[in-house]
Amino acid sequence: MAIRSQKQEGGGPGATVDYAECATRALKRLLDAQGMTYADLAERLSGMGIRETEASISQKVRRGTFQFSFFFQCLDALHVPEVLVKAPSVALTSPLQI
Repeated sequence: MAIRSQKQEGGGPGATVDYAECATRALKRLLDAQGMTYADLAERLSGMGIRETEASISQKVRRGTFQFSFFFQCLDALHVPEVLVKAPSVALTSPLQI
């Protein structure tokens, strides 16, 4: 089941955003940037006490429906201190600062 929404700005009438695909791309890019595989990530998560296998990670990433907490766990496992996350459906000229 794809998680889609009508785009709010840009993209023309009827354009949709596939949020699951965006989540998948984000995690894959992190893994690629670190030169890591799903097996490597599973090993690191295991070292943190998080029980995941290469197959379970592959399924989560392929579906793109993993929880945001899993994304944070992956950041820790990959030793990535921060990432810039942009909403795929909003074309902002500058990041929102709080």
